[in-house]
Amino acid sequence: MVFGFCMPNPNHYFTLNMYNTTTVMQRTILLVDDDEEEYYIIKLALEMTGENCQCVWANGLEQATHLVKELQPEFVFIDINMPRYNGLNCLKQLKELDQLKKSVFVMYSTYISEEDHKKALQLGADCCIPKPENVKILRKHLMSLFNDKTHCP
Repeated sequence: MVFGFCMPNPNHYFTLNMYNTTTVMQRTILLVDDDEEEYYIIKLALEMTGENCQCVWANGLEQATHLVKELQPEFVFIDINMPRYNGLNCLKQLKELDQLKKSVFVMYSTYISEEDHKKALQLGADCCIPKPENVKILRKHLMSLFNDKTHCP
């Protein structure tokens, strides 16, 4: 008799017992923002959702491009107002990567002008949401996105 063994995918959380096997997928969110504080805010909001989530922060396009080689995030949040590559340029570059073909792109910024909103949608963003005043509102936005990826909060 031959038995094979393989390591579990680190993106899965396994609960095993002799009667039932359950696999719960972990949601991965990539945040592209020049402000590291936003990472901690999103991370806190994700913890409040009760969802099995991993949030990864990239400080700009170069880091984001490097990170997506290792992970395929379900959601990509991009700040519009970043130095060097602004969020719209970053969106355009990231949308071209094969690793992100199935990702939901969310433009996430303190202020989103009507012009930036239209341009983001033309470039392939799935939705645009302003950075909310508090973490409870952000949690609500995240839950809406998790429940219906085609619905922008």
